[in-house]
Amino acid sequence: MPYQYDLGLGQKIYLDNSGSTTVITLASSGLGQQQQSGTQVQTGLWTEVPQAARIDGGVMLRCVTAQGVFVWQVQGTQIGMADTAAWPAHQAVALQPMEAGPAAMPPMAPMQPIPPLEPMAPMTMGNMRMSANPMTMQMGNMTLSMGSAPKAKQFCTQCGSAVQAGDRFCGSCGHQLQ
Repeated sequence: MPYQYDLGLGQKIYLDNSGSTTVITLASSGLGQQQQSGTQVQTGLWTEVPQAARIDGGVMLRCVTAQGVFVWQVQGTQIGMADTAAWPAHQAVALQPMEAGPAAMPPMAPMQPIPPLEPMAPMTMGNMRMSANPMTMQMGNMTLSMGSAPKAKQFCTQCGSAVQAGDRFCGSCGHQLQ
């Protein structure tokens, strides 16, 4: 049977003993937001109703099983094992049983791809002109551009003479290039 403890401010702790495993879930909810974190520990079956005790900055949880006593500390969104000697028995309260454990959050829908941007029209301001494809800026008689790197020169593999990118044969020796 699952149990819950209300921390206030939209936070709840859920404990469940599933077989020999204790499942602890910390759920936070606020305006348009939900968050869950949790842990699972092999404890064995509970022999007592789990308890909670408020401590500075958090809560301690205690479960008793045939294998021993287990204590956890919850602070913020962190859940960790704690020393059983630190258990504040005088502040302990039994957790409230509930019909079912926390509902799992539904998965988010996949994000849709962003459509490509429309090409930017060239801009002119006085004697300055800028365009984005290729990236070019002209001001007076000065031009600055960033585009594709200049193509590397190609050479014939037979004789070493320079050839053009579209050539099928070397102009010097006639060797077939492609």
